[in-house]
Amino acid sequence: MSCDILSYMEVALVNGLYETPIPLDTLAKAVRANPMHGSALYVKGNMASSSVELHPLLKKRDFKRFMADFLTFGNGYLQVVRNGLRDIVAIKHLPALFMRRKEKIDEYCYKPKAFSDEGQIDYRAGQIFHLTEYDVSQELYGLPQYIGALSSIWLNEDATLFRRKYYINGSHAGYLLYMNDPHLTPEQEKEIKLKLSKHGAFKNMFVNGKGNDGKKPELTPIGQVEAKDAFKDIKSMTTNDVLASHRIPLELMSIVREGFSSSSDLNKVDRVFYKNELVPLLESACELNEFVGMGVITIKEYEGLDTPSNAA
Repeated sequence: MSCDILSYMEVALVNGLYETPIPLDTLAKAVRANPMHGSALYVKGNMASSSVELHPLLKKRDFKRFMADFLTFGNGYLQVVRNGLRDIVAIKHLPALFMRRKEKIDEYCYKPKAFSDEGQIDYRAGQIFHLTEYDVSQELYGLPQYIGALSSIWLNEDATLFRRKYYINGSHAGYLLYMNDPHLTPEQEKEIKLKLSKHGAFKNMFVNGKGNDGKKPELTPIGQVEAKDAFKDIKSMTTNDVLASHRIPLELMSIVREGFSSSSDLNKVDRVFYKNELVPLLESACELNEFVGMGVITIKEYEGLDTPSNAA
């Protein structure tokens, strides 16, 4: 389980830089491993982007990337660029995947290559705004809220990959091929074994009795013809776990799911999600205002789905 794995992790100090408690590339791969997980992250990021007004110093593109990093990794980074007079001239996004905290407090490093200093950029205190999703185990880095659903994300992917191999296989069943021919040469046996091994999803076996008994050649299935892999149940249960970790109503994701009945009052669903999930998320992002000493991010007033400004 992912929680058991994390219990053995620590924030190690290596060459003056703190490593993250879990490899960030693992979280990046998880976004692409499960369509429901990736979709939920993009939806929440889009909602956050459309619900704020930004100062010209922070471009919408940089804010969306900042929120995508925060939702994916539990860490988001913005660089505060100042001129020679110490005035802020721009606020730019920095990829969280390659950002590391330095041993000295409030100093950061951009390190695109793990085992090389090539491309490394060091930042002084006050240059980097670091937003973290609080982790109860340490205070240097954040961890995303969906961390408990990682096992379900990977199980969902494993089930899909197995089913793909099942159909690519063609025979859809492993079997034992028994022959009783004393005249088969080693080369012929090798060729038969090679052909049997090409069915990738299942392991097939070949045995030649060499004429030692009176058995006729026979083909014995190792398992049932249809794989009892409970594919549909696995996909459904793991999807439930992923959706629970993100807490986004399916209606707001424009997803129709079998066995799911949507609410008759979509405005109510939207208001509850805005109040309970979106506002707290954006209030965390507004910590940037205090960091730079000016209003960069402003949360818009809520507008219902049936208001004239949102009408189609």
